[in-house]
Amino acid sequence: MRRASRGAAAAVALGLFAAGCGGTGVGGSSGDGDTVTIAIPSDPSNLNPMTTLVSYATMMNRFSYDSLVNVRTDGRIVSGVAEKWTSDANSVTFTLRRDVRCENGAPLTAADVAAQYKHIVDPANKSPLYGLMVPPGVTATADNEAGTVTLASSQPTPFLLRGTSMLRLVCPSSLKDSDKLAHTSDGTGPYRLAEVVAGDHFTFVKRPGYTWGPDGADNSASPDRVVFKVVGNESTRTNLLLSGQLDIASVMGADRARLTAAGIKAVIERDPLGMLLFNEAPNRVTADVRVRRALLSAIDLKQIGAVATGGKGMAPLRLGITMGPPCTEDSVTGHLPPHDPAQAAALMREAGWKKSGGRWSKDGKQLSISMPYPGVFGTQLVSAVELAVKQWESFGAKVSIQPTTASTNASILMGGQWELAWAPISVSTPDQILPFFSGPKPPEGLNFGSLDNPEYQRLVGAAMARPDTAGCPEWTAAESELIKRADAVTFVDSMTPYFVRGYSFELDGGGVVPSSLHKVGGR
Repeated sequence: MRRASRGAAAAVALGLFAAGCGGTGVGGSSGDGDTVTIAIPSDPSNLNPMTTLVSYATMMNRFSYDSLVNVRTDGRIVSGVAEKWTSDANSVTFTLRRDVRCENGAPLTAADVAAQYKHIVDPANKSPLYGLMVPPGVTATADNEAGTVTLASSQPTPFLLRGTSMLRLVCPSSLKDSDKLAHTSDGTGPYRLAEVVAGDHFTFVKRPGYTWGPDGADNSASPDRVVFKVVGNESTRTNLLLSGQLDIASVMGADRARLTAAGIKAVIERDPLGMLLFNEAPNRVTADVRVRRALLSAIDLKQIGAVATGGKGMAPLRLGITMGPPCTEDSVTGHLPPHDPAQAAALMREAGWKKSGGRWSKDGKQLSISMPYPGVFGTQLVSAVELAVKQWESFGAKVSIQPTTASTNASILMGGQWELAWAPISVSTPDQILPFFSGPKPPEGLNFGSLDNPEYQRLVGAAMARPDTAGCPEWTAAESELIKRADAVTFVDSMTPYFVRGYSFELDGGGVVPSSLHKVGGR
């Protein structure tokens, strides 16, 4: 089994995905030309595609940066910067388009692409993308004359081709000094980042002559400007959508009824939302599998999931996989622990805990758990967290909760001062989830829950030896193993409605697809 990544910044991928999008805006309907405003829940603070893994930051970066290939919602792999490719279990060779240009007009060469992969793999750079978007041990070679880049691995890497769709390609002028990309852009994408007002908005301006989008798409019919506006209140988003001051925003709570009644349509995206991860470090009570299972059986996951989604969620089929997964088998159903407080109490007693005065204690210490949770997802998720706390407190546990943001999530999770975390993971292929559930612990890696599940590792090893979807039975069994051992559970997916006025677009699990965003009708 391959070992996974390093870099604390990568942990922000958890708990902060596009389902939380929302805000205010002054979109195209405000008389400011062909401008579309898309809402985001908070300022991601860093748009550098070489370091950020905050999901709405990665969505925004799709407007300025391309990838070698693209994956459609039906699973098809189509062209990007690469116009064709050949692959086997250990390598893939891409032939790049000759017309791809950086923002400064310079061509993007095969050597430029190879240099980015080499930079990420180099241990000295401690890239948070290593092991997530670039498999460990991958080598990159280029032939500029032929326009080809070859990625190769000494061991089978089943999703090597498919996984390249996740990496945003940075132009060479910024590769060695990528920190400046926190608030600027330097890519080959259909837009350039033109303005940043911290805490308020980000403006992207369309580039002329762009013709190398997914499957050869251009940006001739795309809006002239795309503004991402920051505000987190759903009622405010709803009011601004109704008044025509906002173009696109997700509204998951009760206010969505007002939008539906007004005839405003929505595009639906399915995202992981209800996911609990456990800290199994030796100094944590949740190192004991019996305590983990007891805490899960003590709460009603189905009820909590219904509160988190306003009753509009769906039962998950995969652990952290977004729309269009390569493996479609169900790894979740039948493996979640039932709501059974009596069984939970029996597990606690079996683990040596005693209940007195309504509280569980062992060796003179009360059962006390701390739970970070994403604080940008709105009131429904907060209500769900509060319900879980109430049920745990009723069971006999003392619970403290801590909301996280894009700027605090990494330090809190990697710091390890917690027992369980409400932290949904969003990935595209099952191998991308490995760093969170195996391998090095912080600060060397992303296994912040200190997991060591031998059966999971065995199944992953078997899956890695098979190409692409041929290993799906093993990947599915590996995910089920994590749930059965209460290392992690997923209990509800959000069906996130992106309400829209005057535009059409597609969602693919990573937010709005830039090449699909077009104005419709008159406004």
